[in-house]
Amino acid sequence: MTDAVRVDLGAADLARSLLDPICELYDEVFSVPPFCWREDESDLHRARLLRLVEDPTFGIAVAWAGDELVGFAYGFTVPPDTKRWSNLMEPTPPELTEEWPGRTFLLFDFAVRRSYRGRGIGRRLHDALLGGRSEERASLSVEPPAADSKAIYEHWGWRKVAQSIGGATAAAPVFDVYVRDSLEDVRAQAKP
Repeated sequence: MTDAVRVDLGAADLARSLLDPICELYDEVFSVPPFCWREDESDLHRARLLRLVEDPTFGIAVAWAGDELVGFAYGFTVPPDTKRWSNLMEPTPPELTEEWPGRTFLLFDFAVRRSYRGRGIGRRLHDALLGGRSEERASLSVEPPAADSKAIYEHWGWRKVAQSIGGATAAAPVFDVYVRDSLEDVRAQAKP
C-alpha cells in the first residue's frame, strides 16, 4: 500500500523549502487529542523548526503521495553540553544522560497525516531517517496520553527511560522520554 508513497531524505535546505507544508501538517496532526495544543503552538513550532534547521547536524525525511506531503520526521545530533537530560523527573544513571560527540540523535518531530496512517509510512520515515544517521543511539519525547504513538515506538525497539518537564515554550508540560539504544539494526536494514 506504500508503493505510491515516496520518501526523500535531506537536510536544512529540504526543510526550508517545505516549511509551510511541514508546519501545516504539524498543526493538523498535533492540534487534536491526545496531544496538548497551546494557543500559540503553531507559531512556536515554526520558530523551533527555523532554529533547528540552523544546526549543521539537522536531518529530515519526508513522505509524499503524489505532490502531497503526508509525513515527516526530523531531528539533530544532541551536543555534549546538552540540557536535554536536565529536566528529568526521576533520578537516572549517568550512563543514560552522559553525552559525547556522535552519541545521540534526537528525533525531534515525527508525524503522518491521519488518512495515511496504518500503511507503513511512519516506519519508512523512521527507518530512512535513522538508517541514514551515524549516531550510536537515538532519543525522542512523546506526550504521555499519546498511547498509540508510544505503542508504535515500543514495537520499533524504543524504551521509555524517564519523564521530563517541558519548558516554557514546550508543546506539553510533561513528556515521556524514550531511547533506542542502538541504530545498527536500522542502518543494516537501510542498506541496499
